[in-house]
Amino acid sequence: SIVCIAMQAAMDAYDAFLHLCLGLSSQYKFNTIAVIVLFKFILFSLETRYMLPIWRHRYPDLFNQGWEVVRREFSWIYSRFYGMLVLGMVMLYHNMESLDYIVLMFQLYLVPQIACDAWQGCKTALCPSYYLGMAAVRLLYFLYLWGCPEGIFSDELYPQLPGAPNATTCLWFVLVHVIQLAIISSQQRWGPRWFIPWVCMPLAYNYHRSSSVDPGTDCVICMIEIDPEEARKCVTTPCNHKFHQSCLEQWMEVKMECPTCRTLLPPIQ
Repeated sequence: SIVCIAMQAAMDAYDAFLHLCLGLSSQYKFNTIAVIVLFKFILFSLETRYMLPIWRHRYPDLFNQGWEVVRREFSWIYSRFYGMLVLGMVMLYHNMESLDYIVLMFQLYLVPQIACDAWQGCKTALCPSYYLGMAAVRLLYFLYLWGCPEGIFSDELYPQLPGAPNATTCLWFVLVHVIQLAIISSQQRWGPRWFIPWVCMPLAYNYHRSSSVDPGTDCVICMIEIDPEEARKCVTTPCNHKFHQSCLEQWMEVKMECPTCRTLLPPIQ
């Protein structure tokens, strides 16, 4: 989800800006904090660049219409992203007394990905090592800020953060991350829509609508002939191409398009 990446990029941008302000206000710790700011800005730049392939994968037709259309589309994306970033920074400045609540809201960065997977029927958009590692790093960072009584924000060098130290806030941080990780892990195990009531499920395409396979039909993914006697293990795409079900499921974990004609495919329910 592009919103998931954008929320993480915004968190890193605000974090880098706050570290920069801290470094400028303390000449003794400027070099140390400047290194943190540098790595935060590098991470922010990588996350913003990662938004491009996501947008390109979502709207592939736009990139076939020439450089002018692509440049206009990129200008539209980044102008609104950076505009919202500046607006959020102004709102953050005027609501510093509620910083703990704002940070807690930003910890819901996996919710857009969960919703996107449920909407598109994709269960492997993020690998476990990515979201587990990202959650652990971000959680430890905020647990230090709001849980450590002898941290850098202890009124000796810098003023205390709003509501810090607070065990309840730390518990909320942990609970929010555990719930999100549990849901996204369950989506990969039981399917992206397992928690959605069947009455709310969208109409799904039937990949087993054709029960017959012509002799000599090959699966272009594994390059093995499809056995007509095992037609139940065969699936037919909306563009009338046939594949082994296991082959197409593995293919759709990478690309949601037909391997033969590149037509966009609906998820396999």
